[in-house]
Amino acid sequence: MSPASHVSPSPPISETLSTSTAPTTRSLDQVLSNTSRRAATFEMQIKALEEKLAEDLSNCRAIESSLKEAFNSIKRNYRRADKDALRTHVPQIDTELDQALGVLDELEMRLPAIRTQAAHVCHLYDSSRGKARLLVDDLRWLNRDFTSRWRAVVFSRSSPVSWRWRATLRALFALAFILVTWAMWIALLGVYRAHRQRLVWGERLIS
Repeated sequence: MSPASHVSPSPPISETLSTSTAPTTRSLDQVLSNTSRRAATFEMQIKALEEKLAEDLSNCRAIESSLKEAFNSIKRNYRRADKDALRTHVPQIDTELDQALGVLDELEMRLPAIRTQAAHVCHLYDSSRGKARLLVDDLRWLNRDFTSRWRAVVFSRSSPVSWRWRATLRALFALAFILVTWAMWIALLGVYRAHRQRLVWGERLIS
């Protein structure tokens, strides 16, 4: 067989072009449809965002107007409160100041009398304390026995007795001391004389 008999016949050129352009057209249509869908989605999102921004803007304006109204009402209330304070509190403060000044004047008038009374109370307290101290000393003096009191009166000046009583006891003590001394002197003199006489009689008897 010849080589020409084995070669298959080639397809026509028009069929080849139609088969090659068909997939390209389909892909372009698909891209266009996808792009249009995305554009529609983006447009819807943009519209939703615009609506939300418009709503937020209206809310911000409402909040701003509310804040302005609140600020204006606060200013009005502050001015009204200042006026009310000036109208009511200032006279009340003046009245309280007048009352305080009256009380201070009264205290200034009563202060010398109070000072005199305080000095009198201090004097009474000091005198009472001195009397209490003297009473305690008297009680201690009375609790001592007679001999210790007698020695304190005669030999010291710290005894709580009058000077007359102290002078009397000292005079009696001096008189008693003189009498005792005189009696002892007489007794010693008698003993000495008796001793001499005994010696004399003894010498006479021996002689």
